[in-house]
Amino acid sequence: MGSVILEGTSKHYVIPEYPAIASYDIVLALIDAAETLGVKYHVGLTASSDSFYVGQERPGYKGYLPPHQRGLIDYLRSVNVLNFEMESSIIFVLANIYGLKAGAVCAVIVNRETEEFMPSAGIEDAIRVANEAIKIHSEWIEEAMKLGKRFITPKIIRDQRKR
Repeated sequence: MGSVILEGTSKHYVIPEYPAIASYDIVLALIDAAETLGVKYHVGLTASSDSFYVGQERPGYKGYLPPHQRGLIDYLRSVNVLNFEMESSIIFVLANIYGLKAGAVCAVIVNRETEEFMPSAGIEDAIRVANEAIKIHSEWIEEAMKLGKRFITPKIIRDQRKR
């Protein structure tokens, strides 16, 4: 649904309080795709950090972790942030600025609670969901255009299918 901006690029485009949010219809298409494909999913907030190490509360070279980064994971968990990744916030910000659509699909590579690496876990499913969501969204856009609608909602789709 959205991303906590922990990366620096967005700060060149917008004020820190600007929300990094996905396009609602893209989120719906991703949910629809995961449901259609039977893929396990979560919907929620992510945190985008441009640092793979200290920006995600991982010690860097020689174990360096600045004091202000300690407790980051616990804090983010307490406010229901689901995961770290490195680019969704700037993608969401730029899409909103330029009037484009954006969403994100993430696959778990590391369980940060157990530090267990799962390099292939979910990647294929994420790709399948993203591809299916593009197809679904494209069909929705086509239907919206036929109906003379700017946006599409599940209700509009249901009502149209009843006809």
